[in-house]
Amino acid sequence: MRKMWKLHIVAMIGFVVLAMLALGSATQPAAFPEPVEVATLWINGVPQVLSETSSSAHSVFVSGGDVYVVGEVWEENSRKATLWVNGAAQTLSETDSSADAIYVSDNGVFIVGTVGQQRDRRATLWVNNVPQTLSNSESSARYVFVSGSDVYVVGEVWGAGTSMERLQSRRSVLWVNGVPQAQSLNDREAWNSVFVSDGNVYVVGVVRGAIGRHQDQRATLWVNGVPRTLSNTESWATSVFVSGNNVYVVGPVGPDVSRRATLWANGVPQTLSNTRSSANSVFIFGNNIYVSGIIGEDDERRAMLWINGVPQILSGSTSAARSVIVSGGAVYVAGWAER
Repeated sequence: MRKMWKLHIVAMIGFVVLAMLALGSATQPAAFPEPVEVATLWINGVPQVLSETSSSAHSVFVSGGDVYVVGEVWEENSRKATLWVNGAAQTLSETDSSADAIYVSDNGVFIVGTVGQQRDRRATLWVNNVPQTLSNSESSARYVFVSGSDVYVVGEVWGAGTSMERLQSRRSVLWVNGVPQAQSLNDREAWNSVFVSDGNVYVVGVVRGAIGRHQDQRATLWVNGVPRTLSNTESWATSVFVSGNNVYVVGPVGPDVSRRATLWANGVPQTLSNTRSSANSVFIFGNNIYVSGIIGEDDERRAMLWINGVPQILSGSTSAARSVIVSGGAVYVAGWAER
């Protein structure tokens, strides 16, 4: 008899537990989806989402009333270099790739980036969506500028060997019409952007210190290959724009939490923010100076636009502004934002 009671009690306890579990699962609130970083274009501060999946926009150009944006879209753990024209997406490569900069001229649409992974990656120039590999060795392309019929691209190439040998063999390269025209003297230089005006070639980037000594790196401007150091403290230059006789360069200055977005006008620095920040792109239109970048850190990062030094936060969520251009009275900023 006691055995029967024990069996009934165990069965009842089991029934109660199962009922509680069922009730708990029925009343448990649905988990919110993880935030996703998506490619975003801001037009006069109004965001336009370019992709519903994980993605990023790196560069924007406006020509003939059409808005061109390049970046990458993540698909099944692989990036795909992507071009958006007036919001419509075009995949540039079916293999792992990224599109980092765009320039549109009367001669076509020029896009640069990287195709492939790790030691198999190659600096690539797309002309009207047709790819051209710029190097047969490991390489990447960062920026493109068109002057007349000449196409200027800056990037990096690596040699073979161990990881240390690859680092020591790294060289920055300037390609003109697909042919290497200049190369850095050593692995300490990194070229990030190029601008051509009146036959003069302006390149900006960084001269690094010894490996592991980030505090020794210095923002640098090269004019026709001649370097000019822009800062005496840890810094690097990300973008350059020439208007008339004036040369504008932007980038971050300072280490870690003391890093500040900075604009150099003819070599004279102007700090754009009193909090941690960085500047990624500069564009001049008329008498106005437009700079895009980031303020804050980690989840508090915000896409920023400075107009003549006056800040404008573009997003209330975690975000970044990578590129800025002005056309037809409108300000276009490309980057990404969480949603």
